[in-house]
Amino acid sequence: KVVKVLQSLTVLFPTRIKFVNHEFHDRAAYRQWLLESGVRDNFREATAKQHSASPFCWLSKTDSLVISSGDNNPKKEDIEKFLGGHDEALKWCRELMAPCEDETENGATMKADGHTADHSYDYDLIVIGGGSGGMAASKEAAGLGAKVACLDFVKPSPKGTTWGLR
Repeated sequence: KVVKVLQSLTVLFPTRIKFVNHEFHDRAAYRQWLLESGVRDNFREATAKQHSASPFCWLSKTDSLVISSGDNNPKKEDIEKFLGGHDEALKWCRELMAPCEDETENGATMKADGHTADHSYDYDLIVIGGGSGGMAASKEAAGLGAKVACLDFVKPSPKGTTWGLR
């Protein structure tokens, strides 16, 4: 699950986050890398030195944020922070995506996400799921001027699949 979430964040923030997934041919090779190669010694956090499961996620100090879980030994000077395993990495993702705590007179504000009006994407927002929540989000965003795509599987029928929406 965490791999899919981290990969999704690279789509949302392509200039800020890069996900590197290092593959191992089997669990034994991963455990050898993690437990016997000394990779954990490169981290200052005690939790990293004790971590013995998969995934092993950290942030690197590079031009773009690098989240990695795998087989390249990170250099001590390139390690920004050990995130942890599955649950800790998901917690970090939730915190990254949480709205700012500051409120203005117009309501809550969001964290800066690097969005610019002159982006090269076809859509400002892609909503996955055309149920009541997906349709409401799509209509609200479109009403605020965003170019929106709503993705949903609809079994084709003789009456069509657009339900009167374009």
